[in-house]
Amino acid sequence: MRSQLHQLELVYPPISNQEAEWIKDITEVQEQISQSNLYFIGQKPETFFIFPPDEEIDQNINQDGKLVFQIICGARTSFCTLDINAMYDFYRVPSDVNLKFEMGDKNIRIWRLDDDKQDIFDWFTTEKLIFDRSRGKPFILGFDDFEDFFTYNLHYVGISKSQTSFERLIVQPHDKRLRILSNEHPLNQGSRLTDEMILFFFRIKSQEIKQYLIDSDFDQIGKNELEDRIKIIADAEKAYVSVIDTKYNEVKFKDYPTSTDGLSTSTVNRIAYLIDENITFLTDSVSLISKRDKIFGTNLYADFIAIDFDDKTVELFKAE
Repeated sequence: MRSQLHQLELVYPPISNQEAEWIKDITEVQEQISQSNLYFIGQKPETFFIFPPDEEIDQNINQDGKLVFQIICGARTSFCTLDINAMYDFYRVPSDVNLKFEMGDKNIRIWRLDDDKQDIFDWFTTEKLIFDRSRGKPFILGFDDFEDFFTYNLHYVGISKSQTSFERLIVQPHDKRLRILSNEHPLNQGSRLTDEMILFFFRIKSQEIKQYLIDSDFDQIGKNELEDRIKIIADAEKAYVSVIDTKYNEVKFKDYPTSTDGLSTSTVNRIAYLIDENITFLTDSVSLISKRDKIFGTNLYADFIAIDFDDKTVELFKAE
């Protein structure tokens, strides 16, 4: 008997629709997002940073080596601290290297000053700060309720078989992305929808478990039978859309787990899909909640979709 576990992992921090326009020509970003063929489109209230007056920031950084600020999303407010000394240690940079801070309501840039050169030391959009905190970066202190800020209304699940998610969702016009921009309303008064729409880029990590129950099963020993990656991606899309019923996925895959391009035609008996991040997605009918260990980078628990191809059943199992 063949069983598989497929875990969805972000290849890049979530970005707003507006930020996608700003970074689409950056080679390093293209390379990272191009590892994805499965993407989500979500929405949450626009998120902001609020900093103390400049003189207080300068005093704190000089005396304590800490940058303290607030992060605000809708009605939620939390305090966060960047420990600059811990950043030196994390990046293995001498503590006598001079840094320059550039701060705005949507981003933080820290520049490293070496002689006449100026290079990025680290940077944070609001979503990248939350993402880095969820991954347990040791220089981000406080902000213990970050999971409340890592919660999104999920509008659409999509894949790209012949292209990467970067090409499909960012480079080319995308029908559902445009429809969401045209039809949804901002959640935060005074915000633009382009700043509230958030794009997520996933890759799928796959594992297989084999049970040898009958004599013929032993013929499979030593064989690597993970299916073609595109089949797994196509199957994952159908699993999520059929279970969580996203608003802008017009095709609901009512016949799933039966499909022509997924895993139902393989010899896999059972599979499960889960999201390996500290993140929550909400639709009108369901929630998907996932928790990831910030130290070991492994999944603690998550809601998961279980499929039995023998019985032709699909079920969402809640972890809590």
